[in-house]
Amino acid sequence: MSEPINDKEIVDFTERQLRDVFIKAGLNSQDIDRAVADYSRYRESELTSLSILSFTDLQNLGAEALYNEVKKLRSGEEIVENILRNYLWYSKEKKAIAETYQQSKSWDKVITTVVYEDSKSSQEAFIDYVEEIYQTKVKDGKHLQKLTGIKEDTLEGLEDTVRNSRESKYFRALDKALEEGAKYKDLLKIKPQDYGLPESWGSRYGEPNTAYTSILWAIMDTYRIDEPNTSVRPDLKVIAQDLEAPYSVLMDINKICSKWKLPR
Repeated sequence: MSEPINDKEIVDFTERQLRDVFIKAGLNSQDIDRAVADYSRYRESELTSLSILSFTDLQNLGAEALYNEVKKLRSGEEIVENILRNYLWYSKEKKAIAETYQQSKSWDKVITTVVYEDSKSSQEAFIDYVEEIYQTKVKDGKHLQKLTGIKEDTLEGLEDTVRNSRESKYFRALDKALEEGAKYKDLLKIKPQDYGLPESWGSRYGEPNTAYTSILWAIMDTYRIDEPNTSVRPDLKVIAQDLEAPYSVLMDINKICSKWKLPR
């Protein structure tokens, strides 16, 4: 794992370079402030503010041009590049959602054609756009159904969509904290309840998601513990020391890899 960079460096990067990236990607100069604010909202997994970029803004944002600009970033700030790449994908999904809705004025059309069950970022973009349109926070599946009038999905399916959108923000908060050098004790302070999630929800590989299992998966992803190439994957004891975590935490991650036969 590369040396973590602190939050100030990330913020400085955003302020110095993100505006230029958006301009080169084709976004109108008068919309740059909102684009930077929207990116910051996404990066911080912000829940309290409604989405910032409008349909017109999204139309002006050239996804391919932005992707090309992101690829040019070779300053050694790999974490920033990864966040930007993920934001780009989210923006592309949100743009498709916005275009489909504006053309059809049908949320049923949107949820059956451009919101994907296997993409939590797609579901996050969908909920964010619904909140932007109605200028209110979506409380649950029933509230989503009332706002949109969706009939092509069940109430259970809509509940899953709302939950997955929140899970996307929660997991991003964990990943971002780890990339910025958070210790295990810091991860424990990032509560799923703060993102509208219950103590236990859904499942991954048949195991219920909880704060603890989510932290295990986040650590595994960040430190590439499931990486089959041992020359790339750090030693578990080294990771435990780096995170100031009990070694049992790393052993539990190792059990996940063994139980579900993930590469190690």
